[in-house]
Amino acid sequence: MIYISLLLFLLASICNAVMDTSVHHYSTSIFTKLNPLWWNGETSWKNKYVNGDSAQGRVKWLFGMNKPVQLTDAFHFFKMLMIVFICGSIVTFNPSLVFINLPIPWYTYLFVFFIYGFIWNMTFSLFYNKILRK
Repeated sequence: MIYISLLLFLLASICNAVMDTSVHHYSTSIFTKLNPLWWNGETSWKNKYVNGDSAQGRVKWLFGMNKPVQLTDAFHFFKMLMIVFICGSIVTFNPSLVFINLPIPWYTYLFVFFIYGFIWNMTFSLFYNKILRK
């Protein structure tokens, strides 16, 4: 289960890199080859509004409800996925599997905390600075 937890955490970090790249570096990203109405974070947020104008209100969906913002642009879609992956990582993490059912001292949790932080930052940096760029 620890591998599933780590994989989900890694995927969450990639989603975060996609979010930031679409907003801050769209013009130098691999996303310029895709639909800018979905991928260009500088303007795609307007998709949630009628004709892209906040004064005209939100786009309506089923039964007159607002269209879920997670379906209107890449930033919000990948934010939703990031949250789902983080929750999945938490649910599937079992420290006793890592440390073979030994009593777990407090500093072990601190160690795991830093490992997960390292994984997040290294994965985010790799995708944000290299993989998602042209």
